Amino acid sequence: MSGFAVKAVIVLIVVALIAVIVARFFRRVAPARAVSRRQRMPLLVPLAGAVLLVAGFILGVAAFASRYTAELLPARIASVIVFLAGICVLLAYRNWYLEAEPDAVRFRTILGREKRIAHRDIASFRLTRIAGRERAVVQSTEGVRLSVDTGRYSVAALVAAGRSRAS
Repeated sequence: MSGFAVKAVIVLIVVALIAVIVARFFRRVAPARAVSRRQRMPLLVPLAGAVLLVAGFILGVAAFASRYTAELLPARIASVIVFLAGICVLLAYRNWYLEAEPDAVRFRTILGREKRIAHRDIASFRLTRIAGRERAVVQSTEGVRLSVDTGRYSVAALVAAGRSRAS
């Protein structure tokens, strides 16, 4: 396959991706859903992942579409690493959530494992300050551990249950 054909295929893929993104912005808005108790990471996380993904893709197009030279090897490696980092950040955002219920906390790790800590099963509880932000660190009797920012996520019932178990 000639260099021109490779570049043409890459340009077609980029144009198709841009068309899909534009179409998603103009599609009809769905009716409002019922309020979910599921809390996710801040919106900055998927935006950072998307920026890494796009930067890695653009760097990859520039590095892989040109003729190979020894000077381009670091750019090719960097483009793959940045692209994979963007995918990892987006997958972590997609997988992780926290759902605070009146009697338990359900959550999913960034690797996708579903876990649950019932308030009656709290074995240890402590509040710590990390970089000026208060975090609740909870461990259940089954060994399930959760560390969550109490200022960002609504976990008042968990904190109250942890304090009552600790005293």
